Amino acid sequence: MYTEAELYDLIFNAMDKDFSGQAGQVADLVRRALPHSRTLLDVACGTGEHARYLSEAHGFEVDGIDISPEMIARARAKCPRGRFDIADMTSFHLGRRYDGVFCMSGSIAHTVTMPRMREALACLRDHLVPGGVAIVQPYLTPDRVKVGTAEYTVESGDLRVKRTRLSERDGQCQRVYYHYTIEGPDGTREADEVDVWGLFTVDEMLAAFSAVGLAATYDPSWSDPAGDGVYVASVPA
Repeated sequence: MYTEAELYDLIFNAMDKDFSGQAGQVADLVRRALPHSRTLLDVACGTGEHARYLSEAHGFEVDGIDISPEMIARARAKCPRGRFDIADMTSFHLGRRYDGVFCMSGSIAHTVTMPRMREALACLRDHLVPGGVAIVQPYLTPDRVKVGTAEYTVESGDLRVKRTRLSERDGQCQRVYYHYTIEGPDGTREADEVDVWGLFTVDEMLAAFSAVGLAATYDPSWSDPAGDGVYVASVPA
């Protein structure tokens, strides 16, 4: 939903996505590594929901990047104390380092290919202070991806949104087509978007972390509709 950012919060709130709980887990992981940590970078931050909770509920100073100007505009409004930049996760250079760098909701899979995945992980590494941690919530592994069509409708106030989702497998990628029918006070409009996700196994992900000099562990206990488990990585001492 890169161009339909105003619908992001509406749809994910209707899906009961646990931004608050995930933010708490990120806070715990970072403070376990650095008890006095205070700075975080949210990579592929979307509209800033994780950043907002980490700032307001957990006392972090949170910056963020996202490739979508629409997403960044909403994140800036939610988190006015942070710095939110439009940037590609595979090639950003902010000139700052953080106690923790995190990438949630399977967004890392938008790199699509393994070379671009490694580039993104290298960027995460380069923005960590010594002893800092990178937290990456992956997308679904290849054996977990389902294809087909799904449709649902959400409402909020005078806005009603119907979303149709068509998912196809394309080799080591998943291609997802979205169609929106948006009814509001100004009438009805239609919109379309396409998402492409790379499909990587746990072993492939761990090898990618290692290739850029990050020592990573995989915790399969995290559960989210966007993916399974979480990777926690750091630069070896």
